[in-house]
Amino acid sequence: MSSAKTCYDIDPAGDVLCTYTGDGQKEPFIATKTVVPTAKALLYAFLPAGYPHTVTTDYLPYQTYDSLQAFASSITSLLASRAVLEGLGVGSSEASPTGALILKITGDTISRIATILFAHRMGQAIEPECKFYRFLADIFNDAAQFLDLLTPALPYLPKLGVIVSAGVLRSLCGVAANASKASLSAHFAVTGNLAELNAKEASQETVVSLLGMLVGSLVVRLVEDKHKVWGLMIILAGCHLAMNYRAVMAVRMTSLNRQRATIVFREWLESGTVLDPAQVSQRESILMNGRGELSSKTGDYTGFCDFATYGELKAWNPRGYHRYDLETKTYFMGIWHRGGYFYMKIALKETVKSPLAAWLDAVNHAYHFGSAFKDGLESHYESEMPLGYVAEEQKGSIFSALTAAGWDLDANALETRLPVRVRVGDRKGTPEKEGLLRHSGRQESKHD
Repeated sequence: MSSAKTCYDIDPAGDVLCTYTGDGQKEPFIATKTVVPTAKALLYAFLPAGYPHTVTTDYLPYQTYDSLQAFASSITSLLASRAVLEGLGVGSSEASPTGALILKITGDTISRIATILFAHRMGQAIEPECKFYRFLADIFNDAAQFLDLLTPALPYLPKLGVIVSAGVLRSLCGVAANASKASLSAHFAVTGNLAELNAKEASQETVVSLLGMLVGSLVVRLVEDKHKVWGLMIILAGCHLAMNYRAVMAVRMTSLNRQRATIVFREWLESGTVLDPAQVSQRESILMNGRGELSSKTGDYTGFCDFATYGELKAWNPRGYHRYDLETKTYFMGIWHRGGYFYMKIALKETVKSPLAAWLDAVNHAYHFGSAFKDGLESHYESEMPLGYVAEEQKGSIFSALTAAGWDLDANALETRLPVRVRVGDRKGTPEKEGLLRHSGRQESKHD
């Protein structure tokens, strides 16, 4: 004789949706649905299914600030749109429809060309630096709206220049915002729910935009004085950028781009500890130090590191700089030094898939510049290797610790353009020595 069972329908979060008792034969089969409060059910309509277990922990802070900045942007866009309509001659009997149409066509044409050029030039850099470009997109948008406010007071030709410039800025905003949002959405979605997450984000934006339009419609009717409009635009734009900055700062990316990798490796060099994504997100800067800036332990030497082709590495010889060449099994490195500034270029060899190990060496070389340059870079070796070199076994331990801390080492976020590798041909009679450091002999001390 089987005992009575109680079964439950649960969602991914573990919440009970419905309770079933009885087997329907000897006992009545009863289904009892869990009553969800109206406010909670309404909230879930705008959140991904299974929230919070189907998204990362930084999803809600980001979406909260993102909604606030979208609300402010909706109001400023209405004020800017009114100024554009006035500039095109709406309400003026002297305005020419043909002239307004030409302004519109010219602005749209150039802005679309700008979209293509910007996507081609910066497309590969957006994903590694998605937080930077997400914030930059709103700077472009606000700049375009301030240009819109100028259109009513300008004559025809300057007005054309302003409309075209605003259109170009909006095009840059569209490319940067859409691409960076796609990268952020991929970061938030942890259960293969990227499409559903984007759909819910569209619902959130729809509601926020409607509220912004309602409030903005009231603001447009009440605020018509030009000075008050400019003051209100400045306040709203400030709130818009502040909320957007808080949004991107709340994101804890798990990929190691140049800035995050530098922060992690510097901390390891100084204290021997590995920071996790949450700790690094509190240290990284959105607008500064994101493209390869490095410095020595004491800060006396500062510089820049970038990936390059073999030809770029060999051909670049700025006047007044001392040059040193370093070659290992996986990369070529050029180091240029003058005074308290240095420049580094890395050309990766064909067998290299991830540039992370080379970047670790670059950070390490920069960290030891205070010692390495004291008597000349070529004179400082540890275990017959250049100062700043990290053994492969030690790199393996570091990368294992990074994975354990939550970093995704498979994501290549260090190279911001098409990855280029160097294929090394065989030359008989020319032995290759790993770690060989050669002074180029091109020192122009008279320029120091």
